[in-house]
Amino acid sequence: MSDETPTTEAEPAAEAPDAPDAPAPDVPDAGGGVATIVAAPVAHPAAPAERVTFRSKFLMPLLVPLGVAATIIFYILNVSRVFLAVGGSVAVAYAAVITVVILAGGSALAASPKVRSSSLTLIMGGSFLLLLMGGLISIGAASPTVASGPVQCTPVTSKLTIVAGANGTLRYTPQDPTTKAGCIAVTVTIDGTHTLQFDDPAAANAFPLLDVNQKTWAGKLPAGTYKFHCTIPGHEAAGMVGSLTVS
Repeated sequence: MSDETPTTEAEPAAEAPDAPDAPAPDVPDAGGGVATIVAAPVAHPAAPAERVTFRSKFLMPLLVPLGVAATIIFYILNVSRVFLAVGGSVAVAYAAVITVVILAGGSALAASPKVRSSSLTLIMGGSFLLLLMGGLISIGAASPTVASGPVQCTPVTSKLTIVAGANGTLRYTPQDPTTKAGCIAVTVTIDGTHTLQFDDPAAANAFPLLDVNQKTWAGKLPAGTYKFHCTIPGHEAAGMVGSLTVS
């Protein structure tokens, strides 16, 4: 009986686990040194150049300064109306409030750079609307108060003609005219350079200064005596005076 030696089949070698990628080996160069292989940088495509348009190059540089100037004019016009209307210490307080609001609004916008354009537009539009309303409300009070002048009366009930400086004299002809009460039309015929101005406040309110520019005027006077004179320097002192008697 022969001895049989059992044979064992060679077991396949266990697969080694995947090892991390090793760095590129150093390759010796011809001179005996070690050359390091360096990976080439990845090239990124260049960003396309911004397209120059008529709007960006010409229109916006023109409209932005005009818009800023219009905003400044709008602000100054309406705020000045409010200042003229209130006046005094109230105007100073109003200016302080406006300054604080502007500074606070600028700080809030600077602290919130991501504010939506629609929200910013709404805030700016509301501010301009409030400013416009303030200016419109105060426009009447801001207008200067001007005393009303004489107003001509109608219908004319009597007419009177006075000659000023006849024949080069410093006299009125007639010097003491008379007329009826009511709506009186006074016409001054001027020979030279003269005027006619009533002294009495009631007559002065009914008649303006009569001269070469305004020779005729119709004013209403009640019964009484109304003195008048020439306003040219030296003429009144030389005797160019008169008195109108209304009966």
